[in-house]
Amino acid sequence: MMRILQFLKNKKAVRPLAALAAVLIVCGFVAASAGKTAGTKTSVRLAALAATQVLTTSVPLNAPLNAPAETTAQPEIVDAAETQTAAQPTAEAAPSGADAQPETVVQTGWSVSFLPVNDVYYPDLPAFPQMPTFTVSPDTFVFITYGHGHGVGMSQYGAVALARHGYDFLNILAHYYQGVGFVREVVPCETSTLHTGQTVNTYELMCRVVQNEIAGVTKPSDGEALKAQAVVAYTQLKYYHYKLPNKYTMSYVSDMSRVKPEVVAAVNEVYGTFMTYNGGVIAAPFGAFSAGVTASGYSVWGVDYPYLRPVTSYYDWDVRAYSGYADLIDVKSFTSEQIRKKINSYDSSIQLGADPSQWLQVLAHDKALSPEIGYLTAIRIGDRVLTERDRVGEVFRMDVMDLAIKSQCFSLIYFDQNLTPHDCGAVMG
Repeated sequence: MMRILQFLKNKKAVRPLAALAAVLIVCGFVAASAGKTAGTKTSVRLAALAATQVLTTSVPLNAPLNAPAETTAQPEIVDAAETQTAAQPTAEAAPSGADAQPETVVQTGWSVSFLPVNDVYYPDLPAFPQMPTFTVSPDTFVFITYGHGHGVGMSQYGAVALARHGYDFLNILAHYYQGVGFVREVVPCETSTLHTGQTVNTYELMCRVVQNEIAGVTKPSDGEALKAQAVVAYTQLKYYHYKLPNKYTMSYVSDMSRVKPEVVAAVNEVYGTFMTYNGGVIAAPFGAFSAGVTASGYSVWGVDYPYLRPVTSYYDWDVRAYSGYADLIDVKSFTSEQIRKKINSYDSSIQLGADPSQWLQVLAHDKALSPEIGYLTAIRIGDRVLTERDRVGEVFRMDVMDLAIKSQCFSLIYFDQNLTPHDCGAVMG
């Protein structure tokens, strides 16, 4: 144990915390100064920076943008007749088990566009948590991960935190999905979605998804976070043409009887609302919580989505305050034999040498937290190198490690038979 403590004292394992502390001081000072200068509340500051443009409209959302402190001209509400929009469809009966569904879901859609916003004001920046203590055995790989999930798009715990700090759902989403627009459309009551081989009424699926995905960590007053999750869920349904590819995309509770009234109310307010970019429906991934900064979609899926760029989500550092059980930092250990089996299961053609300390080597990351810690962008596995073009984030966490680690933002240490540590996870070019 003393050898491990000495390693953590002298090696890069503790440098991120020191570097991060310095960053936090600067960020906190800048944010505080900006807040004092602007003299506005959190949600107001975001709204003041967002440029809105109504493209077509007949009915605004029930939760519009918060008005800027220094009032600017409101976007013009364009009359449907002037824009020659199509005639309104006739309202139909609400789907089974959804008699509380409002009539507004069958009114014409509208669209709002935002300029990129990435300056969430953190008036009470949480402290970065301390490194947990851990023990190791000889011939063991230790992953120290930050966050939970792929880290791309909306942080669910981050959304809850932002809602409790005064942000509405539009501002929350405009932060996590940069430069998107919002569109509300008519959703016929009979619309259904194929999910894991089952056909489910889309409205009911929405309620059940929001309940399962985020309601377990919300309070009845966290309506804006629930609405944000509902919009994300419906955007995903639209993106996949109401045929979700796998169980990892979204999960849901077994039936409507398990859905809380506040979830139904949130879905009712935003049902039919989805996000767009340059006129097309976006992919809207989300995860439990980030490492404090979200990841780029390119590093995870190998596709450069301009609206899925890294943004701050510092309230995730205090995730235990919102979940009661989750931790930002997680430590997992694997013997070299376990790692060998995982690599062979992924691809048996990968050649591993006799020295396990050479099996895994992080070649690059995005420096999300510090020069030493970030989301994986390149790794060598034996004689194979995976980069962003190979979807390294998703492939390593899901396929190589089989979801045994919580995040692809990690530090990696190998302890040999003599408990000598080998730093495998912070090598930068």
